[in-house]
Amino acid sequence: MVKKRKLHPLPILEEGALLELLDELNIKHFHAGKIYRQLVASNFEMPLSELREIPDRLRVPLQQRFTTLSSTVERTEVSQIDGTLKMVVRLQDGHEVEAVVIDHMGERAETTSAAPKGDRMTLCVSSQVGCRLGCTFCATGTMGLSGNLCAGEILEQMAHARRLRPTVCNVVFMGMGEPLENYNAVVAACHGLVDQCRFEVPRRSVTVSTVGLVQRMHQLLDDAPFVKMAISLHAPTQELREQIVPSGKAHRLENIMTAIDEFARRYEGEKKKSSIMVSYVLIAGVNDSNECAETLAELLKDRPVIVNLIPYNEFDNPMEPGFRAPEEAEVVRFQSVISQRGLKVFHRRHHGRDIAAACGQLARKPRDIESLLDGPQPRKTAPRGAGAAPAPEAPSWALPVLVGALGLGLCAVAVAWRKGRLRQLA
Repeated sequence: MVKKRKLHPLPILEEGALLELLDELNIKHFHAGKIYRQLVASNFEMPLSELREIPDRLRVPLQQRFTTLSSTVERTEVSQIDGTLKMVVRLQDGHEVEAVVIDHMGERAETTSAAPKGDRMTLCVSSQVGCRLGCTFCATGTMGLSGNLCAGEILEQMAHARRLRPTVCNVVFMGMGEPLENYNAVVAACHGLVDQCRFEVPRRSVTVSTVGLVQRMHQLLDDAPFVKMAISLHAPTQELREQIVPSGKAHRLENIMTAIDEFARRYEGEKKKSSIMVSYVLIAGVNDSNECAETLAELLKDRPVIVNLIPYNEFDNPMEPGFRAPEEAEVVRFQSVISQRGLKVFHRRHHGRDIAAACGQLARKPRDIESLLDGPQPRKTAPRGAGAAPAPEAPSWALPVLVGALGLGLCAVAVAWRKGRLRQLA
């Protein structure tokens, strides 16, 4: 089990904790809505001390326990290819996660039978610091798991995104982490996203992706029935899936298909809601053959799914250094085979590949020893959240002390060698 992270002060968007405080003080819950409306109107710039029309007895404990934003945008990068925005978000305890804003304006999807059309901007949020599932095509899987985000930290990614891209109105839980392994926080965040007092995201514009945690998938149908589901499948057989997705041993293909069928039955008649996205990362020579396409089509036959083909996005992959993206012609061939079997399928465009923001590329890496010796690195920094202190810089004396220590160590080695040499000569 990953160690639980402790935050103080808490993000004000952590609704459960805020309602607990209101109950302690015997204050009606509608005051939470008043707080959120004011903060949203101020673009989360308002200090809690300036909130209006709240009970006086709430002011001091509110400021003692909460802060407007507990995280900061450490830096941003914008793709020169398609305008995708990547945010590196530093959490209160120093951990970092990444969130991505994808601009679909004017996009012409490469599609057969189904197209992800629309003039929307989509925010891809992270739900964990790293991930423990170790999918072999995913950079986040190389990090291991350092901790779960609380619901407020997930929602703060939307607050930061709206500051930079005010028209974001679609959210996908496809960033760092397996959302359903951080179930309670993700469900709370989904409700916060659609809340009329907070972000007012349309209820059918929130998608949660999972590698296939079947019990949690069933539970999500009851706890957040408005959420759309996406399944990270990536292989048409159990044997191949276990090689690509190690957690597939615990989350078997036949059980995932049963969950998809239940989802379809629950929402039968609701055309938009009943379609489940099936994500399939295409890896050259691994899962992109005609046989794989045929088997996948047979597996998904008569099920209300849309297949989302994602050519592998390459990165420095220690788990599978030989993985490569298939050629464009191979993707088209695979897509054609599935389409001819009557399934809806589209080929996802690469968004932000030049800034390592594409699907499977999100990962925060520790700074190496060379960067420490070179001193503080320049960075592009976006406006910081209220109530958060800037990250400390290395002190100016650090490099001289390090060099001096290395010199003393070398001198000690030389003296010891000299003494040993003299004994040999004697």
